Amino acid sequence: MNLKNHIKNIILEINSDTNLICEEVINNTPERIETFYKEIFAGLSLDPKDFLKRTFPVPNNDLILEKDITFYSMCEHHFLPFFGKISLGYIPNGNIVGFGDLIKVIEAFSKRPQLQERFCGEIADCIFEALNCQGVYVIVEAEHTCMTMRGVKAFGSKVITTASRGVFNTNPHLKAEFINLIK
Repeated sequence: MNLKNHIKNIILEINSDTNLICEEVINNTPERIETFYKEIFAGLSLDPKDFLKRTFPVPNNDLILEKDITFYSMCEHHFLPFFGKISLGYIPNGNIVGFGDLIKVIEAFSKRPQLQERFCGEIADCIFEALNCQGVYVIVEAEHTCMTMRGVKAFGSKVITTASRGVFNTNPHLKAEFINLIK
């Protein structure tokens, strides 16, 4: 059975009175949802490290920071969206990548069913390993619709996760500089 048939069955299952369902919904909504899922889960077929292969040499290894990168993803527990902003910084090891390439890494990981905690760590690991950089720090701040639309209904609450690798784990001054710069 294909995805469209499963979605049609869900629509029919949650609507016990089929007289209340428009024929257009029964016939076309499953295809729209299938197309939507292919788009929002496109990251499952990508290797985020591929976006970090083209590097540029730099004469110094100063902190590079990109902040307030917006993203959305889908919670793997409820298949409901979570969305927010990411700030990340890294200390190069002689090479840097384009800022857009870092955003592509985030998009590749966000377009998968996700847990925010894992998502944050995957971004940090990918950048740290692919760039062989001295260190990376990632902060993800997100609102989860699985907490606002259902369950505890904690409207406006945010979940913050962090992941640090390399020198950010051994140099508290560097970590403090990063945190001060993103404020």
